[in-house]
Amino acid sequence: MPQASWPSCQLIFFDCDSTLSAIEGIDELARLKGKEGRVGFLTNKAMEGELDLADVYGKRLRAIKPTLAQLKSIEERYWETVVEDAAEVIAALQFLGKEVFIISGGLIDAVKGFGRRLGVPPERIRAVELEYNELSGRWWDYHEPGAQQAKTYLDYSEGPLTVSSGKSKIISELAGDRPGKRLMIGDGASDLAARDAVDLFVGYGGVVARAAVKAEADIFLHSPSLAAILPLAAGYRSFAAVRGSAHEAVFRKGIAQVLDAGSLSFRVPALREQFIDEFEAIIQT
Repeated sequence: MPQASWPSCQLIFFDCDSTLSAIEGIDELARLKGKEGRVGFLTNKAMEGELDLADVYGKRLRAIKPTLAQLKSIEERYWETVVEDAAEVIAALQFLGKEVFIISGGLIDAVKGFGRRLGVPPERIRAVELEYNELSGRWWDYHEPGAQQAKTYLDYSEGPLTVSSGKSKIISELAGDRPGKRLMIGDGASDLAARDAVDLFVGYGGVVARAAVKAEADIFLHSPSLAAILPLAAGYRSFAAVRGSAHEAVFRKGIAQVLDAGSLSFRVPALREQFIDEFEAIIQT
């Protein structure tokens, strides 16, 4: 067995939109309201880092004014468009005792439901809270579930997830004094801005490949599949724990992805060589 030198991570932080799911939830809400053009434009500018998220967040929500029912439909769309191997990777990471988190600039009512389906505990999910107009919909039937679903957007809670530089703070809060290295994966400028809060940042381009993220990520994943995150996060020694289990196949798929120059790129080539050296015994079998 080779000396374990690949940096196994204990705390794994996922973005949601265009990372765990192939959609941007707020753009889907805009589509429901026939306002996808302007809202999509603002979303893309923020994700590319050309506008701060703070400059577009309120504008997008005021244009859409979603209801609780519409956010439930976005949860369903998240699940319908879940990224290849996302659920399998999260299950394998948790099988290995890793702690998985979701940090999103999306809306909590949709993101938390989606995360729960992926097996992530609610207390490890952070997204943006909304305030609803209690006098909208059938307010007189307040105790009826259907009436609650008709409530419309009133305001949002400003905070670290509504600005482009805020995810580092959320990572620090969630990590607390938990031991272990940290890995973050995401597609946008707000994810890249959290690079200094983690030990390894993986940019994801399987849905949208953003030039700035590709240029500055430690590792950039071009493939639609998230399988590579498993060996990158867990390291060589974890393979023995999944051998013979339901998680072995996705672990091996992830190793193959890392070896495929078309699937991943490393900002520092020596990092890829380090991975190959450590995983050589598995590669040969």
